[in-house]
Amino acid sequence: MINIATILLSAPLMTSGAAENVTAYDLIMAVREDSASHMSLKGDDSPVTVDVSGFLQFRYMYNDGGSDSVTRGFDVERARIQFSGKVYDFDYSVSGQWSDTEFVLKDAFLSGSFGGFDVKAGQFVTKFFDGYASDPTTLIDGEYSIAALTFGQGWSQGVEVSRSFDAFNLYASYNDGFNTDNSTYGDNDYGFSARLEYDAFENFTLGGAYAYQNTVAENYSSYTVDAGAKFGAFDVNAALVGAEWNDSWNNYSAVGTVSYNLDSEFQVFGQYEYGVLENSSTDLSIGTIGVNYLFNDNVRWTNSVGYSLNGIDGSYNLYDTGWESSADSGQYLIRSMLQITF
Repeated sequence: MINIATILLSAPLMTSGAAENVTAYDLIMAVREDSASHMSLKGDDSPVTVDVSGFLQFRYMYNDGGSDSVTRGFDVERARIQFSGKVYDFDYSVSGQWSDTEFVLKDAFLSGSFGGFDVKAGQFVTKFFDGYASDPTTLIDGEYSIAALTFGQGWSQGVEVSRSFDAFNLYASYNDGFNTDNSTYGDNDYGFSARLEYDAFENFTLGGAYAYQNTVAENYSSYTVDAGAKFGAFDVNAALVGAEWNDSWNNYSAVGTVSYNLDSEFQVFGQYEYGVLENSSTDLSIGTIGVNYLFNDNVRWTNSVGYSLNGIDGSYNLYDTGWESSADSGQYLIRSMLQITF
């Protein structure tokens, strides 16, 4: 049987001024090869580039609330798409996320360098507490800790200036305050923060930050001190983060995380959270152990088991963690997450 498509693709094409025959197949393969060499939708020579990235986090959770309540089920925790690139000498990033039943704008900022300083303006996660990362896929289990949700900065709208001095990295931001994303400005709402990081030696970093917020409801300060180190296959991180709420500094959490790479595919980890709130009926005390399996650089499967040594007060921000407020100790949480980045 004669394959008409093969004949057509192999047939020579007329080319102006060409000394050799070029087939349709040759043209198709040339276009494919050329397109694969470009990193942006707009083309390498364009002053405006567009790169598309994102991630998907799909999980199953089982929670035994320490009493008679049991909750379980599947959910798409986060599905984010991001457009980033350059506009002449400036960088930009715009991202949105499907979570629960709504689509929410996340990053929306422009950045550039001026006189040795890096400047960012728009909506973004300010440099304050590293436990609240703008990209949760960088966290050991893909989940925000209760400490990060309760005391972390979230997304803000404002301006951030940063600069590196030898082993030091300095960040300063003026904004609308913590967790003010997708909101209009208020009459008295403003905030500022500053963070200093010191690369003490190779694979060991110390950090500290302070933030102040002025809102209609109250004025308060926040702080954090943290450290991170890598020793061979070990990765160790510890942080203390707290705030002055209701004229009391007795509001803080400590988080410690240790991970170990068994090989290129398996990673085991453990995390412990301790927290105190001035008006809480009990201190937060949660331990978690888990394992990551890396199918490749873009697909990770995380399984973890957490156990609460005390009750969990409803004053903590437990949103989307799987933990539930309960006066009883002994609550445990099983989480299994498939994470895909692209």
